[in-house]
Amino acid sequence: MKQAGWGFSSGTFGELVQGVIDETPFLVTIPIRWGTRAKFIPGENQEVVVYPRHRKKAEMAAALACRTLKKPGGTLSLSSVIPIGKGMASSSADIVASIRAVAAAYHRTLLPSVIARLAAQVEPSDGVMYPQMVVFEPMKGILLEKWPRAPHAVIVGLIGHGRVNTTLHHQSRQPYSVTQQARLTQSLKIAREAAYAHDVAGLGQAGLISAEVHWERNPHDHILEKVIDQAHNRAWGVVTAHSGTARGYLFAAHDVRSGAVIEAEHFLRSLHYGPVFRFWTMTRVIATEGQFDVPVIERNHEDCHEA
Repeated sequence: MKQAGWGFSSGTFGELVQGVIDETPFLVTIPIRWGTRAKFIPGENQEVVVYPRHRKKAEMAAALACRTLKKPGGTLSLSSVIPIGKGMASSSADIVASIRAVAAAYHRTLLPSVIARLAAQVEPSDGVMYPQMVVFEPMKGILLEKWPRAPHAVIVGLIGHGRVNTTLHHQSRQPYSVTQQARLTQSLKIAREAAYAHDVAGLGQAGLISAEVHWERNPHDHILEKVIDQAHNRAWGVVTAHSGTARGYLFAAHDVRSGAVIEAEHFLRSLHYGPVFRFWTMTRVIATEGQFDVPVIERNHEDCHEA
């Protein structure tokens, strides 16, 4: 038997708050239970081969991890339920899960800060290597603040059409005005206080402010405009992808029994812009890596001869 490794990373439903303050780009994660699982089987040479073959960012991340650990490459396989290009950290989850799988295969555990540094070499990262809510600098992979785990909450979310390239989005981002930075500072303060108080409503209010700033910068986004208007009409919290098409409302767990969650689902479906789901926040400690055995198939020398 040969020992291999597996790794898991959750996604995040967009960013609770995102922007630039004093020339520092940042985002606030809100981890969800949807995620990516990676398996890595060590090989004999330096090459990393990934399946599905189009997950090239994960392949790059696994190769970086192998070089960092001074180990050979191998075969990487991915399984994910996160939609691609919607702003839910599909690429970041692939990258983090892959790095964890490589490390586990070689009986190593890498610190989140190391994973963040490796991930940032592939693309701007979403901070999902940290299990709790964090304020994260996506371009360099730097942890700015570590908050508690997200409170038990549900996001009623619409996954819109189209895809967004995270790298191109960050490269083409226009400067934030002084007024917008002041509002983002306010949003970040509200979110920080709400996170430590486990206040879902406060988090949703912070998300609404950030969504409003994002819409001001992208006034053609009529879906987001309608989501924001409805949030004001119903006093709902908002969480949205600032570099994607995911749009949603944030509710406390006990609101699931009320009519608000169903009403939010009906409203999002009325926009006819994509499927609507319920996403639960990641509030509990879960295993993120481990080992498993794979059989070693030895070929009989006689099988190598032509008949």
